[in-house]
Amino acid sequence: MSNRGSQSIDRLTADQIAQFKRDGFLVLKAILDPTLCLQARDDMWETIEAYLPRMKRDDPSTWTAITEEEGAELRAQRPEGGGDPYFSGGGHQFFIRNGASELMLNLAPRAMWRVAEQLLGKGAVVWPAGLDESGYTTGPCFMCDDAVGSLDTHLGDSMGYPSKGSFSTEPALRLPRTGPVWLNGQGTRGLYCTLPNSPSHSPHYTGAHSDGPCYGTWRLQMSAYISDVPPNCGGFTVWPESHSRIWEEQWKAFKAGEKHTDKHLALRNAGGYTDPVIGQIKKDTQPFDCHGPAGTVILWHTKILHIAGQNTSNDVIRQATIYGFKKTPESLPDPLAVDDTDGDIWRDWSDEVRV
Repeated sequence: MSNRGSQSIDRLTADQIAQFKRDGFLVLKAILDPTLCLQARDDMWETIEAYLPRMKRDDPSTWTAITEEEGAELRAQRPEGGGDPYFSGGGHQFFIRNGASELMLNLAPRAMWRVAEQLLGKGAVVWPAGLDESGYTTGPCFMCDDAVGSLDTHLGDSMGYPSKGSFSTEPALRLPRTGPVWLNGQGTRGLYCTLPNSPSHSPHYTGAHSDGPCYGTWRLQMSAYISDVPPNCGGFTVWPESHSRIWEEQWKAFKAGEKHTDKHLALRNAGGYTDPVIGQIKKDTQPFDCHGPAGTVILWHTKILHIAGQNTSNDVIRQATIYGFKKTPESLPDPLAVDDTDGDIWRDWSDEVRV
């Protein structure tokens, strides 16, 4: 079912690569297929009509926060075969777990494929094949503690979390369509949406974080807007140049024996939300609001500090999908996935990036 003939975005220029390395992110405005973006918006509203019909597409006054009662009812609708509810949410956010659909894959990850291979290496990136005929996805997953925890959280079946991961690659992890299909590289996270008039993050940005652990096979991620996201409307918000600082400090902590999931520690240096380095970055670095029209893509180093911005509008729903390009097990074997001996943040990237 995979489609390698989908639209392909042009490769980056040398200046764009240099900017990405320096800042840790790159905004590419309106580069995705507008027809697919429109189709994704139509599908979103069809889903809302089915699950939360009090929200009307042509009436922004109905785009209000999801109540506790509504959220509980949505969360109860887990598929029998495991996975997240197809539509869920609470407060000013809602999620649609359609990331393994052909539409979402063609819209974003497959469209950005040439760029991903340009940055991570030809033949070194897991291809997002999506669903097989039985409605499942199959792909490799580095089974660290974080992955085991995500499987437990998103599949709905107890898998023993916080049991320890094996820190080895499962070459063919099989997951249902609304499961954590981003773990095996076969789907995006679906649609992440922020309703109008969302609460302010200031002054502490407590929800700002750096995705996942420093170890593993993720290096490059993307956020793609399927609708216009004007300034201050919930856009992907980053702290420029924070990727290299967090990378260095989290690897130091990991080498000293600390895991990203060590919640028992009073002070964590590899926790992703409360690391001292993250607190310092918030103090000395101004966050940047990545706004843009429909079809805009933000490429980002997986360790950059980020958050979904506050949506101060009255009539905009921030609509985005998120995907992490995974290195193949052949290009990043398990011993290297947990090793950063030389401290080079660009070791696992293409020669074009490294030079």
